[in-house]
Amino acid sequence: MKETRLHFEVCAEEGEVPVMFGVVCRDGTRAPRLSSDYTEVERLVRALNRNRLSPVHFWDVIEDFRHSWGEIQ
Repeated sequence: MKETRLHFEVCAEEGEVPVMFGVVCRDGTRAPRLSSDYTEVERLVRALNRNRLSPVHFWDVIEDFRHSWGEIQ
C-alpha cells in the first residue's frame, strides 16, 4: 500500500484574537496569519496536498492566495 504523506498542514496563531490560521510545510517553512477563516485555509491545504504541490512553488501559491483572499473580503 502506498503511503500518502502530507507536505502541508494548517497552523494556528492561538495567541491572537481572532485566531489566525496559516500553512506550514513539512520542511518547516511557514506562512502564518493568512486568514481567520479556518475553512478557507484548510481548503487551501487540501488543494496543495491533493495536487502534490512542490515546496519550490509554495510562496507563489501563498501570494496568489493572499491576493485572491483580499479581493473576496
